[in-house]
Amino acid sequence: MWDPEQHYDCIISNPPYSKKDAVFQRLFALGKPWAMLVPANGLFDSKARFSMFSSHGIQLLVPDGRTKFIGPDSKITFAPPFQAVYACWNFLPETICFEGQLPVQDGNSLWG
Repeated sequence: MWDPEQHYDCIISNPPYSKKDAVFQRLFALGKPWAMLVPANGLFDSKARFSMFSSHGIQLLVPDGRTKFIGPDSKITFAPPFQAVYACWNFLPETICFEGQLPVQDGNSLWG
């Protein structure tokens, strides 16, 4: 499993959906704040994830609409047929945050 070589404050990623349980387990073990872009559908279906989220807690950042994935050429490469959310831990000011309701500091927000 990945071990960071440099100091970091948090982890933000789009993990392989087929390895969500292992990714979440490793993130909780690392103990740093994180945000993972994952499908909303089925997020709590796994007994392992449900147990981890019940024990450690979980936060949700809910975008307005479906996430679009942009390639290196700045073109949309994929718009999934499902709603994605950021599953987070020790990352957000509230348990559930909706796009447009997050505080803006110095003209910056998580949405650009």
